[in-house]
Amino acid sequence: MLDSATRDMDVIVIGSGAAGLSAALAAHEAGAERILVAEAEGIVGGSSRLSGGLMMGAGTRYQRAQGIEDDWEALFHDYMTLNMWQVEAGVVERLTQRAGAAVEWLGDLGVEFYDQLVFGGDETKPRVHCPIGRGQAVIDVLTRHCRDRGIEIALGQRVDRLLVEDGEVTGIAVGDDTITAGSVIVASGGFGASEQKRSEYFPSVFDTGWSYYIGADGARGDAIDFTRGVNAQLTGFDRGLRLLHTDFDKMYEAYIPGWLTLINRHGHRFCNETAPYGIMDGLLKAQGDSAFAIFDHRSLVEATELGVARYKQQIPGSTKRQSPHWNLDVIDLMLKEGKVHKRDTLAELAESIHVPVGALEATVERINEFASAGEDRDYVKDPKFLEPISDGPFYAVEVRPATCCFTAFGVRIDRDAQVLDENGRVISGLYAAGEVCGGVIGPRYVGSGNSYGNCVTMGRVAGQSAAAHAH
Repeated sequence: MLDSATRDMDVIVIGSGAAGLSAALAAHEAGAERILVAEAEGIVGGSSRLSGGLMMGAGTRYQRAQGIEDDWEALFHDYMTLNMWQVEAGVVERLTQRAGAAVEWLGDLGVEFYDQLVFGGDETKPRVHCPIGRGQAVIDVLTRHCRDRGIEIALGQRVDRLLVEDGEVTGIAVGDDTITAGSVIVASGGFGASEQKRSEYFPSVFDTGWSYYIGADGARGDAIDFTRGVNAQLTGFDRGLRLLHTDFDKMYEAYIPGWLTLINRHGHRFCNETAPYGIMDGLLKAQGDSAFAIFDHRSLVEATELGVARYKQQIPGSTKRQSPHWNLDVIDLMLKEGKVHKRDTLAELAESIHVPVGALEATVERINEFASAGEDRDYVKDPKFLEPISDGPFYAVEVRPATCCFTAFGVRIDRDAQVLDENGRVISGLYAAGEVCGGVIGPRYVGSGNSYGNCVTMGRVAGQSAAAHAH
């Protein structure tokens, strides 16, 4: 390791999203004095500033204030069970142990949270903490504290290689400019903005044919390239989060309205349409990544007149609004573009979308029985979302899990956020946190707040580890 007197910085952090800024602050709190955050883009925050900023954590003071009894062991159990243990258990243990403290740390810094906590997915307790002002508010607080503590944030600095001396990472390079440090933390985000990398490392979203990314333009997967020089191990192939989407536009919509009915290519219903999006992703994968939303004219008119999307999940602070896709104006427009099927009878609709007529008619009969009885006996959807499909004309719209929210393929870390090489050995001086890491987010996204919680929590772990190494 370079002598502290000869190196430029104690700790360098690559990336200024929630993971990078949290890492920089934690490194400062752990004793590092000279800290640089190198950001590729011309604005601080990366994809974190664009997100809802929701944070998953257990055993927090915010939960206790609402009378919610919870602890990290329960979160760990839910996390590992949902992912069938196909994640890095040691890292997830550290994440779940410290996520609650990370939420409270943000609160201590000045991030304000709504009193109401929500369920992020299929967990047993509401664990999702919702910041007032969303992700941008979190970034603003973290940035202010970084600047107040003398942490330098350099914009427009896209790192293209790591400096290595005697097998140890000793700094970064931006073109011909080099900066040395006692430790380097990679927190440069994912690769969703790179179509080429989506096709190579997240093919299940790219291959839907409608793939698009909703994060920051800077998320190009630079770390996949510049960590090759130190033989960093990569893991998490074809993992990330996909949202259900129509072929109408590239407008973000996290959920589909609960009143819709989904059928597969065989004409059968296959799920509770209000399932959390992390679970819906897997449900669609099992159906060949394609399904149809079916409904009748009456339901469409009523949904439009109501002016509220009727999602199952309601996030505090979200204004009630009409769905950007499932309303009369948009459906009529998409009819003209040939992206909506509208027929007078169910038999004609089935023929139009190439599903068996008998299967579609039987599926609709069954959903109508459930709506009349006020009980979904097949998939236990909340009765308030059960809508009959009885009054023609009838509609069908193809949906695919095509919206790429974030990517989860990247460098492998251990529970102390140390990057491992291809043989599984620690790469001295190199740490990582957030979306740039693989193995933390599994085949099933645990739910809202999982990704942001990972960024802040493991960002702090990386900062603490990097500061200790730099000493």
